[in-house]
Amino acid sequence: MKTTIEQLTETKTFYKRDRDQFGNRTKEPYEKNVKRKVNLVTGWPRFGHYFIDSLIIGLISFVVDLFFLHNISSDHFLVFRSNGVIYNFIPSINNVTITVGYYFICEKTMQRTVGKFATNSVVINQYAEAPDAGSLIGRSFARLVPFDAFSCLGGDRGWHDKWSKTYVVTTEERDKLRKLLNEQQGIFISDSEDLLD
Repeated sequence: MKTTIEQLTETKTFYKRDRDQFGNRTKEPYEKNVKRKVNLVTGWPRFGHYFIDSLIIGLISFVVDLFFLHNISSDHFLVFRSNGVIYNFIPSINNVTITVGYYFICEKTMQRTVGKFATNSVVINQYAEAPDAGSLIGRSFARLVPFDAFSCLGGDRGWHDKWSKTYVVTTEERDKLRKLLNEQQGIFISDSEDLLD
């Protein structure tokens, strides 16, 4: 079974504090394998991703809604009448479709949205690889849950990350995780390229 990024360990140096025979304080170093914490992108950078992506989704939705309002007669709209007021559901359906489509297409093709380019962040799975289509669809629909965007402001993963078993990390962290996974599974990859004579 493959090791996941949450099972990774690293060697850290700790110090045993004691007193010598003369009563002086001493620090004796020792090494210990400890669980490695995944360095997630959290808090305000995640809110920045959301803000930039929301602007783009809003612009796309505006253009699509304009198209529907100007090019399709009102007979083709899904409407609901209540107390003389007509509610038009096409823009709402468009917004949901555009939101889910935007996140899915961006994260499937580039492993990130336009907002994540600002912080050089990517979406990965538990093996530091690109998530599969099923995880990304679930992740995209989970964003529709009210207040989901605010779940990323804490020090942990957002709801749509947890539910889809995905992580948002910087590209540097992703590369470190891949290297550690390979090393701990016995696959060693050289940082330098072999040159042929």
